[in-house]
Amino acid sequence: MNGLPRERPPGPEDPPGPEDLPGAAAAEPAALQPAPAEGDRAGNAPHWHELADALWLAAHWSRAGRIAPEPSAPVDDDRAADGPPPAAAPPPDARQRPAGDDAGSSAAPTGPALEPEGPVQVLVESPLLPATRVAGPGRPAQRSALLSRSLHRLGRRVESPHELLLDEELTAERMVADELWVPSFRPGRDRAFNLVVLVDDGPTMTVWQQETAALATAAEHSGAFRSLRTVRLDMPGAGAGAPTLRWSAAGRTADLGEIVDGRQDRMFLVVTDGLGPGWAAPAADHLLRLLGRAGPTALLHLLPPHLRRRSSLHPHDAVLESGGFGAANPGLLLRPPPSGPDPLRPLPPVGHEALVVPVLSIKPGSLAAWADLVVGERGVRRALPAVVAGSLHQGKPAPGLRPPRFPRAAHDAVRSFLRLATPSARRLAAHLAAAPFEFELIQQLRGRMMPDTTAEHLAEIFMGGLIDWDDADTGRPEFADGVRQALLATTTRTQLVRVVSTLAELPAAGE
Repeated sequence: MNGLPRERPPGPEDPPGPEDLPGAAAAEPAALQPAPAEGDRAGNAPHWHELADALWLAAHWSRAGRIAPEPSAPVDDDRAADGPPPAAAPPPDARQRPAGDDAGSSAAPTGPALEPEGPVQVLVESPLLPATRVAGPGRPAQRSALLSRSLHRLGRRVESPHELLLDEELTAERMVADELWVPSFRPGRDRAFNLVVLVDDGPTMTVWQQETAALATAAEHSGAFRSLRTVRLDMPGAGAGAPTLRWSAAGRTADLGEIVDGRQDRMFLVVTDGLGPGWAAPAADHLLRLLGRAGPTALLHLLPPHLRRRSSLHPHDAVLESGGFGAANPGLLLRPPPSGPDPLRPLPPVGHEALVVPVLSIKPGSLAAWADLVVGERGVRRALPAVVAGSLHQGKPAPGLRPPRFPRAAHDAVRSFLRLATPSARRLAAHLAAAPFEFELIQQLRGRMMPDTTAEHLAEIFMGGLIDWDDADTGRPEFADGVRQALLATTTRTQLVRVVSTLAELPAAGE
């Protein structure tokens, strides 16, 4: 009994209550028991913090190949010396009920059974966690997280020239020694670098918006930089001219000197696909020399390595040696790759006016290698492609950006494209030939009909010599004369009907 009055005396037809079970006479209801103190939680059910720590530990043990020990039953210290605990007695109704009395067992419910093993145990197994490396064109968040992890290596902290912190220990020591209460200060610590991302604003860069956005998000989420600025870069044509900057899509133009700081605490990352003719002109040498002397500078080439030889920016395979922590590009040393120099395309000389610029891919490993060169000690070496600022004007513009001049040359251009392009790019080009050449419509059609393709396949089409980037009639990019007909001849009527029906369902088609 627990002191609470019953509404009526219990009868033989009443089921036994919790207080009628063996060992429950001395126990009070949970509602009347005092709440345990914070320090007494060790003997009760585990806290949610403890469960979270156990799940985290089990996951990492499983990844490391370690095997967690089997959980053992809790042992009461007071009964450890008396031998094993006695077996729990069965409930009274189980001892008094005759064998085979199925009617009685189904008519009256039994009371709550006691747990013979003591407190409830939680057995933790290996949780289902996502794989460490997640890739794919449809997973921009995971890709941005991996890039952010690589850029986090640049988050070194140095003494700040602007921030002062109170040094309590030195203040107390001087007060005891000189008996003067004069506060002492020490320099604060802050991130070492600011990052400026220069995104090429060429017409072919429209299809790389998702990749450039993932890179900017990764740089922001890495927490490695004091500040992050993204600007648009206008490269001139093959003729004379200097690159200009724009702070937004419709913003004012600015000079390169606005982002150059004499303190050399800025890093510069130039993002491009290398298809513009200006990357094989003196303007590219001027840009990279100016940025490379102002701070650590790198080129992020969006094209895969096997397509770069057909672009205006073809890097050399090399091994780069660091000039020390935060050293600008003149401190980088250019060495031949482990396989030896290419006899058909030797490394250009690095003179007084020339400097080495690493060429990166939009991959975590490439960004991590550049971070090691920037924050590493003098002599650290990493295998990275590179270009030499001062010799880019000797290159050739991408041949695939020149459209066929005559309609009868369109068939030759299409045959050349089909010979060099991948199967996915060939199918995608045939689909795009049935649609208006609008970038938003192209992206929606690609995502609906060929979701496995990426911006690399669109780049193959753009650099395939099929497009007139300044059409005389429309003033915007358009398939050259005769190219649409030649591409549509490579497909079937069934596929063409499917493309046309899909175009009618796209949002951009109704605008």
